[in-house]
Amino acid sequence: MPGRKNSRVVKGVCRLCLSCCGIDAHVEGGRLVRVSAMKEHPINKLCVKARAIPDWIYSPKRLTHPMRKVKGTWKEVSWEEALDVIADKLSAIKERYGAKALVVHLGEPLVGSEVPRVAIRFCSLYGTPNYTSGASLCFAAKGIGHGLSVSRRMFPLTPSYQDPSCIVVWGRNPQQSKIGEQANIVSAQKRGSKLIVVDPRATPLAKRADLHIQVRPGTDCALALGLLNVIISEELYDKAFVERWTSGFDKLAEHVKKYSLESVAKITGVPAQKIREFARIYATSKPAAITQGVSLDHCLNGVQTSRAISILIAVTGNLDVTGGDTYDFPLKQASLRVKGIVALNEVIGAQYPIFNKFVSETSAMPVPEAIISGQPYPVKALIVQACNPALTWPDSAKVRQAFEQLELLVVSDMFMTETAELADIFLPAVAFPERRILIDYASKGVPLISLSQKAVEPPPDCLEDWQLWIELGRKMGYADYFPWQSADDFFAHLLEPSGVTLEQLGQNPGGIIYAPLDRRRKYEEGGFDTPSGKVELFSPTLAEHGYDPLPTFNPPPPTSKDYPFTLITGTRTIAFTHSQFRDIARLRKLTPQPLVEINPEAAKELGIADGDKVIVESPKGKITLKAKITPDIQPRVLSLPHGWEEANANILTDAEPHDPISGYPALKTTPCRVRKIGE
Repeated sequence: MPGRKNSRVVKGVCRLCLSCCGIDAHVEGGRLVRVSAMKEHPINKLCVKARAIPDWIYSPKRLTHPMRKVKGTWKEVSWEEALDVIADKLSAIKERYGAKALVVHLGEPLVGSEVPRVAIRFCSLYGTPNYTSGASLCFAAKGIGHGLSVSRRMFPLTPSYQDPSCIVVWGRNPQQSKIGEQANIVSAQKRGSKLIVVDPRATPLAKRADLHIQVRPGTDCALALGLLNVIISEELYDKAFVERWTSGFDKLAEHVKKYSLESVAKITGVPAQKIREFARIYATSKPAAITQGVSLDHCLNGVQTSRAISILIAVTGNLDVTGGDTYDFPLKQASLRVKGIVALNEVIGAQYPIFNKFVSETSAMPVPEAIISGQPYPVKALIVQACNPALTWPDSAKVRQAFEQLELLVVSDMFMTETAELADIFLPAVAFPERRILIDYASKGVPLISLSQKAVEPPPDCLEDWQLWIELGRKMGYADYFPWQSADDFFAHLLEPSGVTLEQLGQNPGGIIYAPLDRRRKYEEGGFDTPSGKVELFSPTLAEHGYDPLPTFNPPPPTSKDYPFTLITGTRTIAFTHSQFRDIARLRKLTPQPLVEINPEAAKELGIADGDKVIVESPKGKITLKAKITPDIQPRVLSLPHGWEEANANILTDAEPHDPISGYPALKTTPCRVRKIGE
C-alpha cells in the first residue's frame, strides 16, 4: 500500500499516566500514526489516552520554540538566549538572596524516569536544598506510612491478583485510572476471591463488590483502627507472626480499645455489623490483599491511615506472602547528588522532617506561602518541569498570587498551561515517543526496569527533559559535573551500580524484572529495615519527632450551617490525567465538561435538577458548573474532578489544614455548599 514502505514498529512505554503501559508505536514515513499494546510488556492494557498519543504530539496547540516574555508579550527566542537569560538571572538571585531562593519542581510525567536524578544534581551544584516533585501531593504519604512500619527503603508492590482469597480495594477507582488492574480484580472475583471496596462513592467496582464500605470522607483511619479492634479482640490475628516479627503489639492492643465498633460506626457512617463483617472476612481469608489509592493521602490522617493499613496487613499474616501484600527494594542506580553542598534541614519544608527523610526531597506545599511571606527565607525563582501547579496545587488563588511575585519563573512543557502563562521563560519539551526513557517501575509497585525507545524525531527546537538540566548546568559553570554527551552515556552511568545494561534492556522490550516475584518472606533473611528489625506497630521514629507513635484518628474539617457539605476533589476520569489532554478532541468527547456529583436527596432539598448550572462555594472561593444527580454519592457529600480551567476545583481547596507528617492538604474533605444559579 502507498506510504507503507517506510513503516516500522518501535517498542516503547506510554507516559500519559503512572501506569506506564508497554506500547508498540506504529510509524509511517517518520510520523507516528497509531499505538497498540506491546505483547512483551507485563503492563499493557491500553486506555483511551494511549490511543490518542498521535493526536497529542501533533496537536496544533503544541509549542515547539523557546519563548521569552517581554513587556507582557511572548516572543520566540533561541535556546542560547533562553538559557543565557535563565543562567544570568539565577546567578544574580543566588548572589543577592542565596542559593536557597531557588525552588525546582518536577511533575508526575517524570516520576520514575531518569530526569529527577539530573535535576537533583543541578540543585546540589547550585546549592539549593529545595528540589520538589509530584511526591509533595501524590503517592509519597502512602509510602511513608508503610515505610514507618515495615521499611524505609522498600516499596509496596501491586498485589498479584491471581492468588488472594480476598481483595480489598481501598480508596481507588481503577476503572478510571488503571484499567489493567480493574480487569485483574474482576477476574479474581469471578474465580472466587471475595471483593471488598472501601469508598465514599459507589464506583463501578463498589457496585459489584461482595461488600461495599461507604465510609464518610476522611474517616478511613478510624475505620482501620476499628477493624484492628475486632481482629485483636476476637484473636483473629496471626499470633506466631506477631510474637516473632512485630514490636509494640501490647501498646497497639490497648490503643485500639478506644475504637469500639459503636464509636467507629458513628465516626464513619458505616454500620457496626458491617465493620465486624469486613474485619472477619479480611482476617480469616488466606491470603488477603489490600490495594490502596492515593485518595487516602489527602486527609488529615493520610500517613497514619497508611500506617493503620500496613499494621492490618502485618498482624493478619498477609505481609510479604504470595497473594498478600509484598514489598521489595528498588533498583540500585547511581546517585547524582553532590554531597556536602546542601543540607535538608535548611529546606522550606523543614517542618516535615519525616517526609524529607523518607522521600529525600522537600515538600512543595509550603512554597506559595514562602514566596509571599519571605519565610523561612526569600524564594525568588521557580523552575517547573512537566507540571501545572497553578491549576493542580491547592488554593489556586494563592498559588497565582505567589507565582506573580517571583523574579524568575521558568516552565518547561509542551503546551501553554495556566502555569506557563505566568512564566518569564517557556522551554518546549520533547514528548516521550520522541526520546528514549529509562523507567523504574518501583514507584508504580512493580520491580521492573524498562527502556522506552525513541519512535519519531521531535520538532527541531525542542529539548529532552534530562538534557535541559545538563545544558543549563553547563551555562552555570558546572560542565565538569555533566560529562555525558548522549542519552546512552547518561543511562549507562545511571545503570552501572545495578548490573543491568542498556544492551540487555534493548533485547528485552518488556523490561527486566530485577527482584524475583516469587521471593517471599524476605524478612526471614535479616529482619525488617526498621530500627528494631521488626514491623513497628508502635513507631519510635514518630515518637522522636513528636507525632503519635500509634495510628490515631483526627476528625476531618467539620461541616457547618454555612458549609453543610463535604467536598471530594480529584475524582479520576479515564480520558485525562490531572490538567492534561482537555484539548484533544477524541478525549474531550468522552468527558466534554466538568460536573459536580450531588445525591438526589440533597438535590431535591435544594431544588437542583440534573444538568442545572450550580455554584459550588467553600470558604476559599466559588466555581460554576453543571450538576450531575447520582445516587452514587452520599447525601451530604459532593464530588468534583480536578484539572479543569473553566471550573477549577482548587479555587475551593486550601493548603490548610493538612497532614502534619506529610504536609498533604485535605483535598477530600473540604467543607462547602452548593446552590442553583439564580437561587
